This record gives sequence, structure tokens and C-alpha cells, in this order.
Amino acid sequence: MTTLATRARATTGDALLVTRRRTRQDAGLLLGTALLLIATLLALLAVPRLLDRTAVTALRTAVVNAGLDGAVTVRAVPQGRGGLAFAAPLEAAGWIDTVTQGLRPAIAVVESVPYTTTIDGTDLSARLSLMDAPGLRSEPVTWTVGEAPELIVFPDPKDPDPPPIPDLEVGLSVPVARALGVDPAAGPVSVELRNRSSVQEVWVTGLYEPVDPSDGRWAIAPDLLQIVPADPADEVAGAFSLYVPPVAASDLARYFGSKQLTGEAIALVDSERLRTEDVPALRRTVVTLMAQDPDVTSTLPDVLDAYEAHAHATTAQASLVLAGIGATAACCLVLAAALLVERRRSHLAGERARGASLASVALRGAVESVPVACAAALLAGAAITLWLPGQRGSTWLPATLVVVAASAPSILAARAAAAAWTGRRVPADRRERARLAGLRGARRLVAEIVTVAVAVLALVSLRGRGLVPDDGAEPDPLLVATPFLLAVAASLLVVRTAPAVVRAAGRWAARSRGLAAPLAVTRAQRGATALLPLVSVTVAVALMVLSGIVVHNVHEGQQVAADRLVGADVRIDGVLSSQSAVAALEQIASADGVTAVATAAQIEERIFGRGGGLTAAVLVVDAPELARVRDAMGLPVDPGLAALAEPSGAQVPALVDADLLARVDAADGVPLQVTKGRVDLDVRGTTSLSIDAGAPPADARATHASRTQDDGVVVVDAAALAARTDNLPSTTRAWVTGPGAEQAVADSGIARLPKVAVTTRDGWYATWSHAPLPRALAILLLAAVGALGVLAVIGLALVVVATSGERGRTLSTLRTLGLDARTARWATLGELAPLVVGGLVGGSAIGLALPVLVGDALGLSWVTAAPGHVPVELTWWPVLVAAGALAVALLVAVLVEQAVRRRERLGEVLRVGAR
Repeated sequence: MTTLATRARATTGDALLVTRRRTRQDAGLLLGTALLLIATLLALLAVPRLLDRTAVTALRTAVVNAGLDGAVTVRAVPQGRGGLAFAAPLEAAGWIDTVTQGLRPAIAVVESVPYTTTIDGTDLSARLSLMDAPGLRSEPVTWTVGEAPELIVFPDPKDPDPPPIPDLEVGLSVPVARALGVDPAAGPVSVELRNRSSVQEVWVTGLYEPVDPSDGRWAIAPDLLQIVPADPADEVAGAFSLYVPPVAASDLARYFGSKQLTGEAIALVDSERLRTEDVPALRRTVVTLMAQDPDVTSTLPDVLDAYEAHAHATTAQASLVLAGIGATAACCLVLAAALLVERRRSHLAGERARGASLASVALRGAVESVPVACAAALLAGAAITLWLPGQRGSTWLPATLVVVAASAPSILAARAAAAAWTGRRVPADRRERARLAGLRGARRLVAEIVTVAVAVLALVSLRGRGLVPDDGAEPDPLLVATPFLLAVAASLLVVRTAPAVVRAAGRWAARSRGLAAPLAVTRAQRGATALLPLVSVTVAVALMVLSGIVVHNVHEGQQVAADRLVGADVRIDGVLSSQSAVAALEQIASADGVTAVATAAQIEERIFGRGGGLTAAVLVVDAPELARVRDAMGLPVDPGLAALAEPSGAQVPALVDADLLARVDAADGVPLQVTKGRVDLDVRGTTSLSIDAGAPPADARATHASRTQDDGVVVVDAAALAARTDNLPSTTRAWVTGPGAEQAVADSGIARLPKVAVTTRDGWYATWSHAPLPRALAILLLAAVGALGVLAVIGLALVVVATSGERGRTLSTLRTLGLDARTARWATLGELAPLVVGGLVGGSAIGLALPVLVGDALGLSWVTAAPGHVPVELTWWPVLVAAGALAVALLVAVLVEQAVRRRERLGEVLRVGAR
């Protein structure tokens, strides 16, 4: 017990006094280290939380953009029939509210079939709409003119002389009433509704305004608030709805009957309260409902799946960059600790010579470094808590950095003390010394081989598994650390090859006349094998180049996505076979600045080939015009696309995608089922065209816009198909290209037609590139390039200061022989040359090769929204930026060296000697 107490006293004695004295002496370096740690921790803690907050915004934006497509709909018929899950929409709405969370209160909707009414000689389409929400107690409308409709009191059927049955009472919105000239202030106004089978009369008793225009009810039925474009097939000027309040629901059923009414319950997502952690449960609930009842429909699971894949890809790429920043900052912290130990090396050697144990040396270092690291961590954590309260974020990387900052000074101090006196005896036999040196070299070689093997395995794993996890968990730390591991492997290779390169440069320097070149090469030989500084520079350069490559490919991929999804300057989707749409397309085609207009129709699940085992999605296009459109946009044009309009006897010329064509025998023609009947195809080649579900969404769903349940795609010309069958599918899309395309489409008014959507190529790109997550990732990557450049400058400055003592003794001695300041600067540059050049070459090679090697494993398709494979495109500007950062770092290093040696005077060197 006495021995243990003695050892404890020997280890801990005077630890606080010595640490306090040393801390005052090196307060500036410790403060700088703490500031570097705080700044890095702020970045590592803030970025994941900012991304989490941005992900919530992206989630809510995706749900809002999905609109009614993202709602949960239950089809139900008023006064239900047998075989259906619900007797009425109101019951369906109550059921949805009971079994789901994360959705707004469901809204029961009952609508009549469309009627025609004539007001002031203008025919309009009108229908009666009733909406009620069991979960909402507030009134959706405020009655401003007249009175609210009331429940009709029907006469007693036993009355021998019953009065006539009164007509149905309805309400009308103020904007619609003004447009129609209806004013019930003086009393109810009659509106006659007619269709082919009946004529109904209803009475408008009052006008209303919505209490909350953003209420989900008005998104479901916008024609309750204003006149909307009508279906072109109805040949009317517009469409509106007459409002039947819930109190009169039974009247609506009595007057029209279930055959003339449709009903459904619709539940919108509560986007204002939706959070990322709610997504799995919400998706699981909706999928379960759809599996349990065929009357439940929703595309919300697709929206949530696309969002999750998009968010996980963004988070994974951000984690890759943050890991690189953390690794580079850790290297800088270790270099700062090495500088601190270098300044105390003589004191540590003296302590060791006086019998201090390594444990006591390490303890004194820990007493100094641990409080500094903990204080920095507390300050950074408090700042993040105040700035971003309630946000989630990973903490393993900041915690690792704090551990490095806390342990590096004590470990390096103990290592320096141990090196001052090892107690090992050196053999007198030269062969034994050579054997021991060879053994140490073999151990080092084995360690280097293991390091390289781990880096290669991490790369193979990243290439095979991908950076983006399928289960939505955080990326594997091993995969995230792949750039760092590869940088270490490249640094080991540089350390192995640098001495040979320096020796070759030395032979050239030996032939020079001046002292600068030989001195620079001599200093370079000393600095060629410094592993830790080389690793820090290599990691910084590798991540700078990688971040630049990723941000470049994100930008270019979004451009490719816009080209592929829109396919022209302007794309038009919807019902384009009506007279109004055809006239608008003709006007667009004849407008100035329009070079080409191509139309198309798409039909799916067509039987392809003999035997009926294959199905195809068929694109019926204006082949020559489509070829012109794609050529004008710089998109690939399938060979033979324009020639599809040429006659081919009794067969229809066609292009088939390669995978589908490989599964059939096309020698004697291939039969294809069209809308009605079959035609024989003359397959003239393959196609790269794809199908989609309509107007491209400006969110992550666009990545899989070309997915189909069919086995492949078939492209035929509309005119060639018309020559073989009369049953052509209706036109559903058009592509317009030319400098005046956008203006021509806007002037034609085709966007105002119902069920028509207009998408511009530049508009889609602007919307997606400024979406929350893509924009946040681009900003993060560009900021990472700057941060890594700053860390590279700090790392080189720390290397220069750490080696200034030994270099100063050499230069001081040489100054007595006439060394000038210019040659001294060359000595500094020569010592840093292997470090800078090796780090630039190794880091650039990793940063350029990694995106090419891993390919789609980075998940760029989910960030760019580009359908299909988008190859990685290399660019050289990140390498130039890295080279510029290292050039600035060299300049700063030389200035730091001059600042360190600025107080030296030649007389002092001659008087005192080498220091």
C-alpha cells in the first residue's frame, strides 16, 4: 500500500504547478488550438442539424407539391351498397381519422354529376358539392349575403293535400356570384341545371367566403371558390360548384339519388407538423390501409420513398465531406500538439533524466489538454444548443475530434520523453544493428501494407454497398472514412517514393553554382518522410477535389435531368386531342421563334411479340419532328427515328429498346397490340427513349419517372400507325423547341386548358436546383472546399513553426558563412516541397479517381433527379483551387518562418552560436 501511494505521489506530484507554469508560457498556442477545435466542432455539430432542419423543409415541400396525389383517398358511395367497405363518405372519413396519424382530419366529399346551366347566354358546367369533416368543428365558410341553405322540411306523406316539394337550397361563393351576376340579397335566385336525362332547379339562398383560404377543402374542390377551366369535351366556358352545407346532406341524396352522386373521403397530410421521424410510421400506415382495402388509394408512399432516398443520399454525401474536414482538423490538432511538445522537448528530456515516469509526463500533458478540449466542446455544444435547439445530429465525429485534441498532447509528450532516454543498448556488432534495423523496417512495411489493404477494402465495400444505406440508417463510418484511408495510403506511397525523387533532384542541384539549390534539396531530404504533415495535406487536397467534383456533377446532372425529363425548351402534358388544344398547338407551331413541335401519345401494357408473354409501353410520336426537337436540344437521336414515317409495306416501322428486342425474334416482324387490334412491326433498330407518367415533378420522384411495369418500350410513328389502324391513342404530350418556344406557348393560352400542364426546361431546372436539399448540399460542398483550403494553410504553418528550431540552428550556422535571406527562404521552400507536391499529387489523384471508381455508389442520381445512369464527369478546376490553396499556404509558411526568425541578428549568432 505504501509503494502504491508513493507511486501515486510521484506520478501526480506538482502536476498542477508545472502545468500552470507551462500553460502561461504557451498560452497563445493553446488558445489557437482551442479556437481551431471550437470552429471545427461548430461545423461538425451544426451542419448535420442544419441538414436535418432543411430535410424537414424538403419533406414538407415534397408533400405540398404532391397535392392531392399525396392524399389518402377512400372511394365511398353515398347511401352505400353491398360489397363496399363503407356505407358513406362520412363514415370513411371517420375511419381514416381513427386509424391514421400524421394526416389532417379527413374530409368527406359528395359531388353530383356535371350539369349545364346557362347564365346570360353563356353555358357553364355546374355541379353540386358537399364537404364535411368529422374531425373539424369549425365552419369553413362565412355567409356574407343572404342566408345559409337550410334543411328542407318535406310534407307529411299522409297529408291528403300535400304542398309541393320545395327545391334544393344551395350557396355560391362571392367571386363566382359576381362573375355570374347572381345576387340573393333580395331573396333566393333560381338556377336551372340540365343534362341529357333530367332538369333540376336549385335556389341560391346566400353567398359565402372561406374562413381560411388555405383550408384543405378548397384544394380538393377549387371550383367552390372560383370558376375554373372546364373539360374541353363539355364545350362550355367554365365550371363551378354550388355548395350544399352538411346540414342539407339528406336533401342532396333525396333529389339526386346515389346513381348521380359520387363520394369519397380525402385526408391530406398535415405538412405543417410533419417531421422526418414521422415518415416511416406514416408510410407503413398508408401501405397497410391500401393492402387491407382496395378502395383506399394514395401515391403518398411513392412520395415518401423518393424523399427518403433523396434525403439519405444528401446526408451521406454531407457525411463524407464532414468526415474529411474532421480528419484534416484532427491532423492539424495533432500537428499543434507536436509543436507544443517540440517547444518543451528540452524540459521533457530533463524531467526524464531526473527520473520522471512516462505516466507522470502523460498526466501533466492531460491536465493541460483535457480541460482545454472539454471547455471547447462545452462552448461549441452550448452555442449549437442555443442556435439550433431540438435538431438532431450525429455526435460520433465531434466526440472523436475532442478525444484527439485531449489525448494527443499527453501521448506525444510521453513519446518525446521516452525517446529522450530509452534505456536500450545498441549492439556493437554492425551486422546485428543491420538485422535490427531490417526488422524495424519489416514491421513498418507490414503496417503500411495493412493500412493500404484496409483502404482498398473500404473502397471495394463502398463500390459494392454504396454510400447511401438502404435501411435509412447513418452511413457506415468505414465507408465515410474511405477518402481518409485512401489519403493515408497515398501518403505512404509518397513517403516511399519521395526520397528517390529528392535524390534525383539532388544530382541536378549539385551541378548548380549557387547555394540555394543544394541547400533546398538537402532540406527536402529531411522533410520527405514526414508522414503526419503529408497525410494532413493529402486529405485536405483529396476532399477539396472530391467536393469540387461532386458539386460539379450535381450541377451538370441537374442540367442533364432537365434535358431528359423535359426533352425540349417547353413540354406540354395533358389532354391535347380537343379542338382547343389542337388549335393552340397549331398556333404554337406557326409562331415566330419555334423551330419544331412534336406530339406523342403513350399507351402501356400492350402485348408484344408472339405468345403473349411480353408487354410493352408504346410511344406513338411524330417521328421526324421529334428527331428535330431532340437534335435542337443536343439530346441523342436514335438512328432511324426520323425514318419511322417512311412506308414499310404492310408493317409499321418501329424502334424497340435493346433489352426487349433481345427477348424476341424480329426476323419476320413482331406483332403488337394497339388500342384495338394488332399490327405487325418492322423493327429497324433500338431506342433510348423512355416513357413517363406525365409532367415531370420537380422533386426526387423524377429520378424514377421513366419506370414502367412493362418489359420495354416501342416507338412508332403516328402517321405510319394511322395507315394501318384507325384506332390511334389520344395525344397526351407535346415538345416545343426554339428561342421563342416559351413565349409562343404562353401566348397560345394552352396552359389555361383543363388537365393541361406546361413545363419549361429552364423553369424545371431552376425549381429543382433551388430545392432545399440540393441547394444546401451545393453550398456545403463549396464551403468545404474553402474550409479545407484554410486547414491546409494551418497545417503547413504548424509544420514550419514546429521545425523552425532545428532549421534555425542550421541557418544560424550558415549565416556566419554568408547565407542571405533569399537562400534561407529557398531552404524553407525546399523542406516543404515534398510535402506540398506529394500532397497535391496524391490528393488530386484520390479526389479525381474516387468518383469514377465508385460511380453510382455516391447516390448522385437522387440529388440530381436525373433518370437513368449519369456518368461522372471530371473537371480540373478543383485541382487548380487546391494548387492555389497550397501556393497560398507556402507563402504563409515562408512569412511565418520570417516572423519566427525576424529578431535574429548576425552579431547575436556570432556571440552566442548556434541555438
